[in-house]
Amino acid sequence: MASKETELAEIRRHQKENSSGRRRCESKERLKKIVTRKVKTSFIGAISEFELAFGQILWGHGLPKDELTSIQKANKDKWEQVRTNILNKGNGQIRALVAEMDLHDVEFQGYRINFEGKQRDE
Repeated sequence: MASKETELAEIRRHQKENSSGRRRCESKERLKKIVTRKVKTSFIGAISEFELAFGQILWGHGLPKDELTSIQKANKDKWEQVRTNILNKGNGQIRALVAEMDLHDVEFQGYRINFEGKQRDE
């Protein structure tokens, strides 16, 4: 009978290890996804703000091509190159960040709420 109990204990230990490993892997992937989304939102949001503030003045942002002046067309070409460079560099940093995260163990601890009651003085 002892061997059956030992066998069951061993099975439980393996299941716990597998579950813990799976949770760590899922935690890391979850964190990668969150970080990637937040970093992309940061640099894309900055590009968008720049386009809103200066786009129409500098390169006729939102206007049809046939209504652009020659200066606006030149500025639009420059902006498209700058925008591409910003996006490429930002995506490169995301890839570097994700690669760095792969070097670490990550485990999501979950959201915790701590309700502490106070004792009333009576």
